[in-house]
Amino acid sequence: MKRILNYGSTNIDEFFIVPHICQSGETLLSTQHFVRAGGKGANQSVALAKAGCKVYHAGVMGSDAQWVYKTMEDYGVDMTYTKVEDNQANGRAFIQVSDETHDNCIVLFPGSNGRYTAEDAKDIVNEFETGDWIIQQNEISQGGAIMQAAADRGLSIIFNPAPMSKTILSDFPMDKVTILVVNEVESAELYQAVTGESCTLAGLALATALFQHFDHMQGLVVTLGGDGVVAKFRHHGKVRDFMVPCNKVKVKDTTAAGDTFVGYFMATFLDERLGDDFFFRVQRSLEMANYAASLSVQEEGSMVSVPSIEQVQGLLEAK
Repeated sequence: MKRILNYGSTNIDEFFIVPHICQSGETLLSTQHFVRAGGKGANQSVALAKAGCKVYHAGVMGSDAQWVYKTMEDYGVDMTYTKVEDNQANGRAFIQVSDETHDNCIVLFPGSNGRYTAEDAKDIVNEFETGDWIIQQNEISQGGAIMQAAADRGLSIIFNPAPMSKTILSDFPMDKVTILVVNEVESAELYQAVTGESCTLAGLALATALFQHFDHMQGLVVTLGGDGVVAKFRHHGKVRDFMVPCNKVKVKDTTAAGDTFVGYFMATFLDERLGDDFFFRVQRSLEMANYAASLSVQEEGSMVSVPSIEQVQGLLEAK
């Protein structure tokens, strides 16, 4: 059976509910404040576990985040490859959530997420084999070296380059990526990084342009928020487009929607019970991920908002 390694971040998320996202020079009174476990890597690991997958989370955590470690274990994440460093502050995210639009704005403090080393990565990656998968984001140090080590070991790579950076193409060996998952803003920023031009494309047209540029990739997925998701996949010389509409719901908090999508997509994509029809697996994976994300945005918080597999399956069957 294929194994999944998530080499990613963990954060202590501090949420501030505000009337609107704070502008430069403005002071706002927060109406609510609460603390939750989070981080893109941790959220995606929990999403994979909740989707029924065996997932190994690799990372570095600060001694102030023992409770986050325990929370992830309780959700079913294997923490064998995660180490906790004494006297080291964990990564933190300071998240404004607009009470008006329910959008968010996030400030990241890397903390322990900046303590990853290429040497540790090689040791951990060497515990896995050709055919296994690694998931990466862009919230930790040495991400490019980790990706190269995984590629050298023969692992397939799903990359969610969030947060997007202007140096993404030089920081990561993009030619090693198997499946790329980006949101609408990230896809436009990636297009500009690739072409040097402002992006005037959107939706499937933008996905097509990026897929043509990254012609080694098996798949490229662009999430569009309220407009659903578009994707391009190739298999045995055939290329197919996918467009999955959004499940319209009342949005409360979008913080972990993208991470929920990635985790559920990957868990479904690797589910051997779906059979050998590659494009059917892609379609079902996009649908499951889309429904999971739509459930996530109806709850406040990050990791805690990731739905259970029973909730997602129930919603899918009801449709």
